[in-house]
Amino acid sequence: MTVATILADISSLSERDKEYILGFLTRHFTPFASQQGALIGELRERKFSHGFHCRHCGSMSVVRYGKRNGRQRYKCKDCLKMSCDLTNSPMYRSKKADKWIAFIECMLKGLSLRNTAEIVGITHVTAFYWRHKVLSALAKESVGEFEGIVEVDETYFLESHKGRKAIQTRKSRKRGGSASKRGISNEQVCVLVARDRNKTTLSKRVGSGRILTEQIEVTLTPHFQSDTVLISDAHNSYKSYSAKNDLEHIIINGSKKEFVKKGIYHLNNINNYHSRLKKWISRFNGVSTKYLQLYLVWFQFLDIRKMESDLSKKKLILILSSVLGTWETADTLRLRSIPF
Repeated sequence: MTVATILADISSLSERDKEYILGFLTRHFTPFASQQGALIGELRERKFSHGFHCRHCGSMSVVRYGKRNGRQRYKCKDCLKMSCDLTNSPMYRSKKADKWIAFIECMLKGLSLRNTAEIVGITHVTAFYWRHKVLSALAKESVGEFEGIVEVDETYFLESHKGRKAIQTRKSRKRGGSASKRGISNEQVCVLVARDRNKTTLSKRVGSGRILTEQIEVTLTPHFQSDTVLISDAHNSYKSYSAKNDLEHIIINGSKKEFVKKGIYHLNNINNYHSRLKKWISRFNGVSTKYLQLYLVWFQFLDIRKMESDLSKKKLILILSSVLGTWETADTLRLRSIPF
């Protein structure tokens, strides 16, 4: 078989198959050492941008302490613990460090655990823990403050105990199932989403059932400025919150055929975000409620940065999750009983 024949065969493949081949060649023929070396170098600069400090106790009394497996080691003079450039990162103590680049590529595509495991060459259990380590670190990224016009609305997901062997409060549902009560009830998990016109976005699981003023207060107040203009539907909780905090409040009442006011006040951005979120998260065939916040963080990362190149996002997700850090282990993730 000649090279020309191989190229002709590749040209006849579908776009999806071509993309798979490209990914395979990139993973297997691009030296991982060179990718990892550049990545760790950038990670070191970001992590220690304010000087060397201990990832265990925060002390600045840190000295270089030789190398292991080609990686620089550090020792803290206060707590006497050892660390390296990857300490407190999702890749820390990973026995398959050469698989992480391919794994992040799968995360950026939003592939299922089994598809990811097949492509990367790991078990689906390992893929699960790697995914949640990365997301638990990304969840620490601060949102910042909103500016100007802010659209706020909530969306709902059916409560799920996916992965649990026994549910004490009700019978298990088959393939997600449906709620036993009509409309919005405590069987529905409430996710509050706020988004300004600069695409600064906050999405957070706030509780079950209808949204409460107290939940809005706790979630939004740290991110609002005094001149913020709040746009919402006609729910009383938003009215109470706006009055209490002396915010300008524009109500879009869809039941009265109100969709736009003065040409600029509307909920189109937030409704489109909800639609994209629901469509994206449906690919996982149900997400356990205790992990839902992590998936909201995952989608938010991808949605805000969708115009950036895959290479840029691949580097950013690894560096950001490592700088923010996580001490999550397989046991702490598996045994977690409360939502993130």
